[in-house]
Amino acid sequence: MTSRGKWACFCSVIIAALFSLLLSFLGLFGLAWGGFPQKDHSATIMAMFFPFALAFPLFAFAVGVSRLALYAIWAATPFPWFAVVATSLHGFRPGLIGFLDGVVLCAYPSIPLALLAALIQFGTHFYEFTYDSHWVRWKVATHETTN
Repeated sequence: MTSRGKWACFCSVIIAALFSLLLSFLGLFGLAWGGFPQKDHSATIMAMFFPFALAFPLFAFAVGVSRLALYAIWAATPFPWFAVVATSLHGFRPGLIGFLDGVVLCAYPSIPLALLAALIQFGTHFYEFTYDSHWVRWKVATHETTN
């Protein structure tokens, strides 16, 4: 791997770490606040803020232990979108086009989680875990000929 690829890996992981810390803080703040929506919609509050609260622990697990945690981040990405759709469903315009327009506009809370997952996926595909005393090694590019 070239030095440029290693620096891209390091920068991606550092940016993902800082971004996941910010998302975790905002998620914990949202869970502690609990004022939106009404109190009887606690499942909606959990769906909206819990994936953000788990951003840093899942980042640390994906970077340091196993890349399987990356799939958990990708799986948690649509939950805030579902929560916003559930809370604003009554405000959609009537008709199919109005419904689809509202659903697309409600996708904004999922963008930070998708960006975080993409940064982690880019930053962690350059190395592999060895599970020995060296802990990690850079992947070697293999170029095999096809017949």
